[in-house]
Amino acid sequence: MAAFCWGLSAFLPVGVMYLNLLVMLLVLGLQPDRSLRLARLRRTAVALPMALLLLWSLLVVLAGPWYPDSATRLFHLLRVALIVSVGLMLSAAEARLAIRAFLASAIVAVLVVVAHRIWGLPDWTIWSSLLSSRNNFSSANMIVLATASGIFWWIAAQSQQGLLRRAGAIVAGLATATTVAVHAQSRNAQLLMAVLLLVVVVCRFRSWRAGAAGAAAVVTLALGAWWLSPTVHDRFAELVSDVRGVQAESDTITSIGLRWRMAQEAVVAIGENPVLGSGLGSWLPRWHLAWAGFADRLPPDTPPHLADTNNPHNDFLLTGMETGIPGMLILIWLLLAFVATGWRRHSLAGGVTVVLGVAVMVTAAVNAPLRDAALGSALLWLLAASMSWHRGANHA
Repeated sequence: MAAFCWGLSAFLPVGVMYLNLLVMLLVLGLQPDRSLRLARLRRTAVALPMALLLLWSLLVVLAGPWYPDSATRLFHLLRVALIVSVGLMLSAAEARLAIRAFLASAIVAVLVVVAHRIWGLPDWTIWSSLLSSRNNFSSANMIVLATASGIFWWIAAQSQQGLLRRAGAIVAGLATATTVAVHAQSRNAQLLMAVLLLVVVVCRFRSWRAGAAGAAAVVTLALGAWWLSPTVHDRFAELVSDVRGVQAESDTITSIGLRWRMAQEAVVAIGENPVLGSGLGSWLPRWHLAWAGFADRLPPDTPPHLADTNNPHNDFLLTGMETGIPGMLILIWLLLAFVATGWRRHSLAGGVTVVLGVAVMVTAAVNAPLRDAALGSALLWLLAASMSWHRGANHA
């Protein structure tokens, strides 16, 4: 029941996630088979890279300097390891319930958005981040909803699921994808929606022809969304404008220009300290120095909080600059271990793991789901839970 409740609260405020984590730890600690669960955790394909990521980060902390943000970075690494471990300790039945609850919560989220657009809903905290773009959790909601659409497409592609269930999955996939296309301000979510459709086609048919068909489907979807959704059109038109601005060396303060400047800073830092990195928590001091170097060229109305951006919007680059290339490679190994394990399963549960794993990797390449609890906690826990589902039967 605790796993079901956590899956059901995927779109609720991040404080609910921490409450669910505490409840899950308590419930697992009281289980008579907790030793067996720990043993199963140690046998998973992701246990070794996860342990190495923690150990390598600890080595970097001991060998390098201590920054004001070092304690926060350590906390988030431990948080990620704890959330993933809890998901991996679920039984197959618990994991299946968690995924079902998550998909149910995605349908509820769509209904809430539709109700708000038709009648207007009060500005309550429980759904405020879902209804308007306010913070990272607003982006997270749309990213998670795009991921749900990918899982629905995967269920719809399973011939053994039966006609009625597959038809329901198609309707749910259309509903979640349409909501992301029309309502989301997050380009990450809109990009993910298209990428996951390609992933589903390739994972289902596993051939070059499937890849070509998936690519054609993605292009068709993208063109349709561009043509029919003003939100998608405006957001990606802004993207094109920002890219041109970067090429012309104009405003660094545009969304893409700022990310490009951050990526450059992170890459330079990796080159300066390729083995142990510049130290856990070193991003913010470095970004402060970089900001000071071009702040006088920025428009006077530039938001001052951008100088305190605590990550370069790329978890791989953040890990690489703080813990060196070995740390970045371990992180890649960890996430690929999830995807590879799901790929080898040839099952409903395996495909769900592939979809969730790719969702985390894509988001980590353009954002910081491992650094930001609001942005990545739900996806990381669901990814780990989907691995536990592999132990059971292949039905939903």
